[in-house]
Amino acid sequence: FYPKHPGHPLAPLTAEYHGYFKKHGIDHSHLHIAGDNDGSIDLLIQGKTEFSMDAHPAMLIEANAQGKDLHIIGSYRNGLAFSVAALPGAFKTPQDLKGRRFATNRRLGAGERTMRLVFQKLGFDPDRDMDVVLIDNEGIREKVAAIKDGRSDFLFYHHNGPQGRVVRELIQRGELEEVVDLSTLFPFYVVRSMATTGKMVRQHPDLVRGFIKGVMRAHGFLKDEDPTGMESVKILKRALNVDSLAGSGVENGIPKTWAVAAENIVTSVEGVEVHIAELKARGKIDPSFSVDRVVNNELALEALAELGVG
Repeated sequence: FYPKHPGHPLAPLTAEYHGYFKKHGIDHSHLHIAGDNDGSIDLLIQGKTEFSMDAHPAMLIEANAQGKDLHIIGSYRNGLAFSVAALPGAFKTPQDLKGRRFATNRRLGAGERTMRLVFQKLGFDPDRDMDVVLIDNEGIREKVAAIKDGRSDFLFYHHNGPQGRVVRELIQRGELEEVVDLSTLFPFYVVRSMATTGKMVRQHPDLVRGFIKGVMRAHGFLKDEDPTGMESVKILKRALNVDSLAGSGVENGIPKTWAVAAENIVTSVEGVEVHIAELKARGKIDPSFSVDRVVNNELALEALAELGVG
């Protein structure tokens, strides 16, 4: 997993600790920390890991299109957990975003790419209907200042973590208001996915099913038996050999919405197709690329059936 997101390995660590993996044929698992998003995929390609817990779908799609034998076998971070905010009264409906200015610190970074998807979903042409305003710092307070100074019209922010806390406080004080919750626009958008190699799928489908079942059961534990996430955070601290997770975003537990029902770990084809369409529009993959090349839901559906869920 990618260390910027320490909450991502909670499910497999929980599955290991509670014996879910062992029950489903995986005697022991080892956690590998990748240096970055690319590292999580590189470890799979190099054969140093069998599974990735937080592979970025767009990166997997691009690697697959380049001939790498990689497949998405599940997704556990679904829905865009972001909202658009602006000054009170600036927008009556999301349709009013057309032609307005968006503050970001980097061209075609995650922020702009996400807003391009939003504009397309709303029926706009992002190249014509969205004006991008560059600011020097990626901090949320700088983006808020740009709006208040009249240099920008709206920003978007993550619901969880420091950015979300700051914006929610400003909304409560009446300094900003939410324009649209992106999770309602993209409820099935795949943010992070579980991945493995074609070799594992072909030669060891039992282990792949066992891994998926372990993760599904771990999410069930997080959802029903450890809703605050404090027990799982203790497991994460032991795995990372640290006394504190301060500043990680999970030091005080996990958001209630983090754990998902087992059936929602089955990858949303629609959610992956959004990434494919974006990559095609940017000329990153061939126009003929189809979702069935990279998504393998068969084993996840079998795992779901074997658990008697769904």
